[in-house]
Amino acid sequence: MALPKYPELKKSLESMILKYFEDQAREELGPFKDVRRFQQHEGRMLVHNTQDDTDRRKETTFKEAKVDYAIKYEDLVKMKPENVLALVKEKAAEFGGQQARINYQVLHETTEETGNVVDANGQPMSIDLFLDTVSKISISFDKFGNPQMPTMVIHPSQSEIYRKLIEDAEHDEGAKKRMEAIIAEKKKEYYAEQASRKLVD
Repeated sequence: MALPKYPELKKSLESMILKYFEDQAREELGPFKDVRRFQQHEGRMLVHNTQDDTDRRKETTFKEAKVDYAIKYEDLVKMKPENVLALVKEKAAEFGGQQARINYQVLHETTEETGNVVDANGQPMSIDLFLDTVSKISISFDKFGNPQMPTMVIHPSQSEIYRKLIEDAEHDEGAKKRMEAIIAEKKKEYYAEQASRKLVD
């Protein structure tokens, strides 16, 4: 089998296209885009311990995300660079969308299993429900003791409801005091957790 002409150029182009594919796919991940990640090169599942119960082993089975495409030779020879990038971008968006749906599915399964859920029982969102939700969330703090509030994901149709809710909460003294109490409790939990980690290390 004959070697391709300009093998180094071919390798560089492949690397650039793959990087472009990965970057475009990550744009579809929304709040999961900046989540820490690692590569596991062997096995069919991930075995780990939960943060709240170090003696309990958890098993996570990998889920598949893939995209298929085929190009006829007669079409390939007519393609311009912008056509190639458009195809890569289209397939990357499809792949990233699959990853996002998998992440939401795993997040849903995890919260249901741990009971870390606030059920509104069909009631409209209110300040109390919002604060109940915040009380269920793990919050970290920076070196100055400032809370690093996590990203909250809502449906676009609810954006105006939440905007008004937060605006009302800022003028509600009772809500402000409850939020301060929640943050104070979360800070105690955070520093206790950090202290226990240092003892283990």
